[in-house]
Amino acid sequence: MILGLTGAIGCGKSTACSYFAQKGWRLFDADKSCHALYRDINAPLGKAIRDEWGAECFNGDGTLNRQVLAERVFTSDSELEKLTQLIYPALFEAMEKEIAAARAANVNMLCEVPLLFECETEKYFDMTCTVWSGRELRHSRLRKFRNFTDEDIGRREARQWSAEKKLEAADVAFINNGGPEFLYRQIDDFIKEHV
Repeated sequence: MILGLTGAIGCGKSTACSYFAQKGWRLFDADKSCHALYRDINAPLGKAIRDEWGAECFNGDGTLNRQVLAERVFTSDSELEKLTQLIYPALFEAMEKEIAAARAANVNMLCEVPLLFECETEKYFDMTCTVWSGRELRHSRLRKFRNFTDEDIGRREARQWSAEKKLEAADVAFINNGGPEFLYRQIDDFIKEHV
């Protein structure tokens, strides 16, 4: 099975992915793949980012300063659209290769794609799932574990589908309002039923 996983920021997608990996699933992380594509100022996409948003988006050692880039692209839909148009062709090519390799090896694969529905990538997957958590819990996690301010959270949430809209669109939902064990039991049940 090739399963596409999404969820609003702070819902616990990484926790779910880690558990699928423990269960032997191959993983593709769209965010990590993106970071590899523009990891430094000398990478082709790094140069494009520098040209569009300035050398200030990079640290002194030439690596991307994700905080500065986020401050520039999460200010408007048009700026975020510019970034996605730069990145997505290469990202989707990398994902297609990973999916093809998983199918050829006959292994289960989980693809974590935060903007799965926004970018209309459902076609790549046998099923889609979302990890869902309530708003206050999501925001609390983001403040505690990622040092996000309310402004940081608001900027990102304004550019994505809501947690509820993703919940409605997905084939399967994992509710992450309890502890990790509650989430893990749901994943175990899903695997037993569908794989």
